Amino acid sequence: MAGAETMSNNEVAQEMADLKTKYGKYCKVISHAGGTYIVDIMPCDLQDVGFKFPVPCNYPAVIPQIIIKSSTMTALDKEQLLKHLTSVADGLQGSVMINNLVEAARAWIEQKNSEKGTDATAQSGKPESKKAKNKKVKKTKKITEDITDEKKPSMKTAEDVISRILWDDNLPSDAFVVGYIDRFLGILEKSFTAFSWEDLASVDYNVLAVPKHRIQYFKYKDVTVWDKTQRLDNVFGSTGSKLTILDVMGKYEDELARKGLNEVANNEGEDYDDDGSDSDDDITVTIGTVSENYNADSDDDATEDSFWTDKLRPNHFIAVRITNSDVVSAVTDMQDAILEVEPRYAPCIIPGGALHVTLCVLRLDSPEQVSNASRMLQSIQSELKALISSGITLQLEGVDTFFKRVLYAKVHCEQNFLDFVEHLKMCLSQEGLEIKDAHEFVPHMTLMKTTRPVSRLMGTKNIDPSLYECFHSLEFGRQNIESIHLCSMAESRQEDGFYLTPASVNLQ
Repeated sequence: MAGAETMSNNEVAQEMADLKTKYGKYCKVISHAGGTYIVDIMPCDLQDVGFKFPVPCNYPAVIPQIIIKSSTMTALDKEQLLKHLTSVADGLQGSVMINNLVEAARAWIEQKNSEKGTDATAQSGKPESKKAKNKKVKKTKKITEDITDEKKPSMKTAEDVISRILWDDNLPSDAFVVGYIDRFLGILEKSFTAFSWEDLASVDYNVLAVPKHRIQYFKYKDVTVWDKTQRLDNVFGSTGSKLTILDVMGKYEDELARKGLNEVANNEGEDYDDDGSDSDDDITVTIGTVSENYNADSDDDATEDSFWTDKLRPNHFIAVRITNSDVVSAVTDMQDAILEVEPRYAPCIIPGGALHVTLCVLRLDSPEQVSNASRMLQSIQSELKALISSGITLQLEGVDTFFKRVLYAKVHCEQNFLDFVEHLKMCLSQEGLEIKDAHEFVPHMTLMKTTRPVSRLMGTKNIDPSLYECFHSLEFGRQNIESIHLCSMAESRQEDGFYLTPASVNLQ
């Protein structure tokens, strides 16, 4: 029996290797302890149709779950295709089958497209007379001439927009957002400054770059200014809108002024907030660059209404809460040591009840979106459990800073934790939730961060290195991942000091 199980495991491992060889970059396989896999395949010849296969540990004796991803297929077509693939999988039970399922889906889609084409050409009854055909030719010719007379102006390309943002000193590049197509996740948004705009052939594998033809739109803050599919160009005004990016920026700032939301822009260019909040979850981190985009939480006088309407910043995050009392005690001891030397940093300390490791940050623009995110997290609970079935432990050791203003404990982790975070983000994106991570994920636990009032009092924005240099090798302890929490960045806290959590997912 053990020999048969080993043979089955080897067959499955070989199948995963064959899939990656066949589909290359269009196939993503996540494996974890227990012999389970999650396979994502987006065949390049099927345009926007992709497939996700959560593979159980007793596969192929048990067929995998089949998930069809497409923004263009109708619900009925998806239902029919799923029924067909389930039937095929039942017939292949006991044998590796994922490639066969993808090929069966390809054949079904091609047949469906062929049937639709036949239906479209078979609408008429008897053949047209010669006279009728001549009338149709004349009518078609007239329509063609009218269209030619009203030819649409050529639209500036994505490359033109990129060049304008890069070289026009009047345009703050960090205020622009790029919407582009990811082969696996669909439409994603990233900050313009998160990308390398060099030739793709010259960038390293770990640099974020995107082919120009995958760019769908550009935003100035939260306003779309160029959209390929909508033929919208308010950067140059090439499609006849008579608006340019400078017009858009001017109107945007005027609108902010009318709403009374532009106070941050008048604070001498300082890039952190007045508040004493202990959340660092919309900090923008760039690895290996000189970018210092840093944002803290909302101001002390922010209202609930402004919390929901300020669409330029994340307002929720998903995190692992620090529950190990030894870690909390070690952090508290270190913070006390810092405050003994410099008590003015007391408002900057992160309370023990709020300590956490952020996995990603989100923009949820309404209570309904918060409810949808909560339901989505609960729906993938079993999937997330499977990813950490062997357990994940985070080692917290040593300290460092973000831009000398945020002091944090380093989180040392295995690849399975990074895979877990990546898969979580993929699930969120597939549900249309807006992830606001702009740069590379840096696991960390924030210990303290400066605020504007304290910095003015101290005469500097930066934390004095002499306060923490003796803790560079401090071992805080370990934290097991037992649950994850969807947290609000609002100022209110639970009675135990942790963030308000619309949803918590138990992973044990």
